[in-house]
Amino acid sequence: MKNYFTGLLLLVFISAFGQTQEEKLQERQKNKVEIFESNEKDNLQVFVAGEVDKMKLTEDLRDDYYGILLYYTNKMGRIGDKNKGYTEAEMKTKFDAMVIQLNDEVKEFLTDEQYKIHRESFGKIVTSVYNRKGWVK
Repeated sequence: MKNYFTGLLLLVFISAFGQTQEEKLQERQKNKVEIFESNEKDNLQVFVAGEVDKMKLTEDLRDDYYGILLYYTNKMGRIGDKNKGYTEAEMKTKFDAMVIQLNDEVKEFLTDEQYKIHRESFGKIVTSVYNRKGWVK
């Protein structure tokens, strides 16, 4: 009987937790503001992959690079979420700070030539974001 009660309690907890997670996900989706359309994101991914190939990174370094790039681009992509309540100036400041953090982090393990490729290619993406948002450098 005790196992039955524990199992039932666990089931109720898991169901409640699952609903809470689903509600949070729905709330995040509702607040999300996209800078680029889906097909544009696809084009950006192809562009970045080509630039990373030019860097001639080892498999481990490429994994590290992509991990860092994904982390920061996801954070950058959430800056404009409605629930954040940032002004355009605040969004730009936060975006610029993240670009600096990204650059500093990858500079630690890229060679000078690889870092140059990163700066040039990511600079094009930054310019694209600035153009979309109507920001001035």
